[in-house]
Amino acid sequence: SGAWTEIKNRIGLAEDVNDRMDLRSSELIVLWASNPAWSRAGVQTYDYMQCKAAGTKFISVDVNYNSTARVLTDEFIGIRPGTDCAMMLAMCYVLLTQDNPEKDPLIDWDFLERCCIGFDADHMPEGEDPAGNFKDYVLGTHDGTPKSPEWASRICGVSPENIRYLAGLMGKDNKAATLMAWASARTHN
Repeated sequence: SGAWTEIKNRIGLAEDVNDRMDLRSSELIVLWASNPAWSRAGVQTYDYMQCKAAGTKFISVDVNYNSTARVLTDEFIGIRPGTDCAMMLAMCYVLLTQDNPEKDPLIDWDFLERCCIGFDADHMPEGEDPAGNFKDYVLGTHDGTPKSPEWASRICGVSPENIRYLAGLMGKDNKAATLMAWASARTHN
């Protein structure tokens, strides 16, 4: 098992997500471009069925209504192939523009302040242009193109309402897990 752990630590595996017991405390599990009934080693489908029995809601975001989606999901959001990033950017836009730290906290600002580099202009690596930060990119500060749900919808085919809905479900204080397969990263640029 030492060699297996070393390999996992070096390359990482799709199963490197929340512990199966920890997943059972999730209120929402989003299967993003993921069909673990077909593509995971071990018995993840059993573990996910235990989550379902514990009351966890499942949403699948995928190009296909696959086997896992048929068995587990409460909702399916169909997306065009290779457009996942546009939808994720729009979800970030929703969180940034609708966050109200006092009444409806959607973003863990303390975590971003302590642990993230490049999120905003004040936290860029030394020597990098502050205009290249993620927050300003999402808000369209410098390129004039806010990455809004309407912008993303034209690209990914998911309605702006569904983008806002999923972003809200995954806000700061919600117990949500996102399980992704490598498929969403297999797109050039």
